[in-house]
Amino acid sequence: MSEHDSGRDFATLLEALKARSGRSYHALAGRLDLSQSTLHRYCTGRKLPPDVRIVTRLARVCGASEAEMRTLVRAWHLADAVRQTPAATDGGREHVPVNPWRNDLPRDVSDFVARQGELCWLFDGLESDGPANVKAIDGMAGVGKTALVVHAAHRLADRYPDGRLFLDLRGHTAGMPPMSIADALAALLRAAEVPDESIPAPLEQRVSLWRSTLAGRRALVVLDNAADTAQVTPLLPGEPSCLTLITSRSRLTDLDAVGTLTLDVLETGDAVDLFDRVIGPAAGLRDHLAVAETVRLCGHLPLAIRIAAARLRHHPAWTIDRLNRGLRTEHRRLSELQSGGRSVQAAFGLSYGKLTSRQQRMFRLVGLHPGAEIDAAGAAELADVRLEQADHLLEELVDAHMLHQIGADRYRYHDLVRAHARSLAATREPEREAAIRRLLDHLLRAADRAATLLEPSRRPERLAPAREPRYAPTLGDRQEALDWLDLERTTLVATVELAQRTGHHRHCWQLARALWHFFLLRGHIEDWLHTHSLALVAARHTGDRMAEAETLKNLGIATWLSGDTETAIAQHERALAIDRELDDPCGEAKTLSHLGFIHNRTGDHPRAVERFSRSVLLYRQLGDLTGIGRGLAGQGDSMRQMAERTDALPLLAEALSLSAECHDRWGETLASTALGFLRLDDGLTDPARRYFERALSISRQTGDRWGEAFSGAGLGAVHLAGGERERARQCFEQALAVSRQSGDRRSESLAVEGLGACVTSRSAWSGIRRISGNPPDIRGLHAL
Repeated sequence: MSEHDSGRDFATLLEALKARSGRSYHALAGRLDLSQSTLHRYCTGRKLPPDVRIVTRLARVCGASEAEMRTLVRAWHLADAVRQTPAATDGGREHVPVNPWRNDLPRDVSDFVARQGELCWLFDGLESDGPANVKAIDGMAGVGKTALVVHAAHRLADRYPDGRLFLDLRGHTAGMPPMSIADALAALLRAAEVPDESIPAPLEQRVSLWRSTLAGRRALVVLDNAADTAQVTPLLPGEPSCLTLITSRSRLTDLDAVGTLTLDVLETGDAVDLFDRVIGPAAGLRDHLAVAETVRLCGHLPLAIRIAAARLRHHPAWTIDRLNRGLRTEHRRLSELQSGGRSVQAAFGLSYGKLTSRQQRMFRLVGLHPGAEIDAAGAAELADVRLEQADHLLEELVDAHMLHQIGADRYRYHDLVRAHARSLAATREPEREAAIRRLLDHLLRAADRAATLLEPSRRPERLAPAREPRYAPTLGDRQEALDWLDLERTTLVATVELAQRTGHHRHCWQLARALWHFFLLRGHIEDWLHTHSLALVAARHTGDRMAEAETLKNLGIATWLSGDTETAIAQHERALAIDRELDDPCGEAKTLSHLGFIHNRTGDHPRAVERFSRSVLLYRQLGDLTGIGRGLAGQGDSMRQMAERTDALPLLAEALSLSAECHDRWGETLASTALGFLRLDDGLTDPARRYFERALSISRQTGDRWGEAFSGAGLGAVHLAGGERERARQCFEQALAVSRQSGDRRSESLAVEGLGACVTSRSAWSGIRRISGNPPDIRGLHAL
């Protein structure tokens, strides 16, 4: 390959950047301290820049973006790798081919895009005559393995003048078994112009003849669509001057001393580029955002993108929105991705057909999992197998590229593969209902355990699972519970939906109940509203009035935080009526406490005090120290808002003492924050600072973003009152960042107000009054 050929892709990119810049060769050369003739040779592909630093300077002067610069640098590295690949030599002498064989390479793909890094990997190391000259590309069906290898083979063709052979081993070919080793050797020998009568029958002799035929030659051999290592190994040339490129849907991990690469789907920009190239000249008229949605719905899979683009091209009356409508529904997506003889579903079906019956069963059952990711424990519960067996089967699916491993014990399907698995599970899985029940049991038990670690005083509930799940995660403490919930949040939300959709109503409302405290801590209001709306329907379907009341009051807090105070109060009033109907003092105390905090927020402080007083009375009768402490904190803060600070102080002091006694960290934060604002109202900044620092420390230890934001704003107010505007500004900025992460509008408004007080000319005390003049009601949301 000539230097001009090796640099043509680089030159095309560079010339495009130069043209877009609008600058002449003279102007650009002057800025780069290069001669015009040298710059012209770079842009026309006649010469490759000798150093990557020149490339980055060229890109910057031409006004390239960071992404364009990375693309240009990758193209240069690729061209440089080809340039440095040694010419066809033999012992230092120019290699002169004798009786060169035929060229069997298929036509190169005209719309090939990207893959510069993978091409660099294929070209790298070809100067060393050794095992590195056998390279294998594996990946899922439709990811573009053959297109990549054929494109690379054409780029390297003149390095291997004795022959370029291509053999489809039929490892995954519809209606045909994989090619036998004997037949593959016969085909290669014929391609090497060995007469049929000279091809021996015994397999060992064919292997020997194939390798001796390659002796002294420089040939490129592409072994496409390999079934497994056993099929490929006898076909590998023994001649180090030859290059062998292998593609397979399976990982050929036990091929000795072979470079291997797993091919991934395209990045978004490259996927859009491929779509546009297949569409042709009309691509410039397409809505870029709509195309981005198309390639996303295609999972960035080249085969799917090509089919989608071909369908649009062959239907002139279609719009891209019409195409996307058909792709948005998961159960229709695979049927939409077929055109002529090409079908994504058929490609996946071939891979599925190569699995063992046990692997197929696991593939179908994992498709029932509602989340994007699964671990071995979840798979073991779904399939009702031992954990070790589940782990082994998952690894086998990864090796077959039917599943991706994304962590030490985390797996996920490609979106289109998941759709295929779910379609199989819906039609071919006899134990579908039992498997879903096992998974619901597993996740409910784990979520309930996590909820208890977050809130030890929560009201216990007899769970729906009929049997104890075998592999529920071991959560040792609060932090482990938070970490697990953060990791599994989207899965747990999808599981609530699955339980509602499949008629497992107790699982639905109990799982939602286990999650509400976590949603509060992390500020996931939309998830909270969604899951509890489903849970309310499920609770009413079971006829369990206590479950309905519990769900109403938890939903009511989310409704309040979303800004609909009137509906939130109505939901709590309905819950309160059920609590009293059932003569449930524990439920009534919780509902009253919730209403107290809502009324405190709306400024109806007398009504808040009334609700809190009744709640505390009920909690005292029940002996619930946690409830008492939180109710007193809310009552004391409400009285502070009524300027009854003398009466508020002993209530808040008792609340703090009780919370510390029963190790209620949330209660401590609640009482400390309220006391901080009380002392700040009195102008006692030192005690106020200590209370806020205590609340802030506990909030950070417990992962409570709401408490962290509110107490942080309070600490900023203390610094502002003391004239320390810079320290106050830092506190307010931190509180603002945390409140925006959690969706806590109340703390956000306080932080914004505090920042304003830091820069305006009004007095520090005026700013503080504006900040502390409302109750720290967010803390009261933790009152169960």
